[in-house]
Amino acid sequence: MSRALAVALALLLQACANTGPGPLPPGMAVDRDMRGAYRAALCSPDRLPAYECVRVLRSYDGEAPATRPPPASPARHRLVFVPGFLASCFAGIHSFADVVSEARAAGFTADVLGVGGRNDVASNAKLIAAQIERITASDARRIILIGHSKGANELLQVLVDRPDLAARVDGILTVAGAMHGSPLASELQGLYAVTLAIMPLSGCDRGEGDPVEDLTLEARAAWWRTNGHAVTAPIYSLVTLPDIASLSFSLFWTYARLSSSTPDNDGMLRVQDQVVPASRLLGVVNADHLTVAIPHPGVLYLLVFSPVAFPRPQVYMAAIDVIAAQRP
Repeated sequence: MSRALAVALALLLQACANTGPGPLPPGMAVDRDMRGAYRAALCSPDRLPAYECVRVLRSYDGEAPATRPPPASPARHRLVFVPGFLASCFAGIHSFADVVSEARAAGFTADVLGVGGRNDVASNAKLIAAQIERITASDARRIILIGHSKGANELLQVLVDRPDLAARVDGILTVAGAMHGSPLASELQGLYAVTLAIMPLSGCDRGEGDPVEDLTLEARAAWWRTNGHAVTAPIYSLVTLPDIASLSFSLFWTYARLSSSTPDNDGMLRVQDQVVPASRLLGVVNADHLTVAIPHPGVLYLLVFSPVAFPRPQVYMAAIDVIAAQRP
């Protein structure tokens, strides 16, 4: 089968799949299903109109109705964000920028931490821990951590390495989190080593370790076997699954590659690899791996990012409301 035909078939399969309602995609069994509470937080008239909610938040069988949680309080929680792999390496890319602006306008202290875009998980975990320790040294508020893609793995590593910091965390929100890694990591590791790993990039140095190795299925499975018991903070997960109209142009090829095993993917991760059994599932959103965390950077990236608008501030703030409400 030619590559073009494979791509076309994958896109057709995706167009026919996941229109809901129906069962959750295979492999998404989690500790707690909190989709009802998240829908109540997101799909309220003062946050997201009903027609937008239908477009943005997918519906599946088994979602129990719930009451809307109260708004999170800036007096009780501060927010810490960690971007994903390579996100800090390119000019004009600012992960979570619109979310942070919204959170600060609501009175929250919200920080996007600096990480090495080409660092491995362990190296970035050290940088993250040092920053959290510094910025919260005189702050008694509880912490909500938010990690996109590989950033979620780095935050989990911090929770394992630094139980003193973990004791101050009320939850970690993983957004398209690479919890189990991706089959693409093994497939593209060699290509990365001779391209993006060595190319001069304006926003990051060559980095430490092998970040792509950390994202292989085998590496993530080994990490969970060794460290899973030490993660005591609740894990809340937002899963990404775009329809074709929402898929970024730059992800079509990787989407098609993953679709050889399942059309249920966001262009970088399969949906089942975005959750672990300990996860508390908040919802499945109609966004791809890039759009869910990165505002469109403008005309220079027209062939990289989807032009379809996605209400990131509302999506994240609804999740923060749900997480904050879990603490008495």
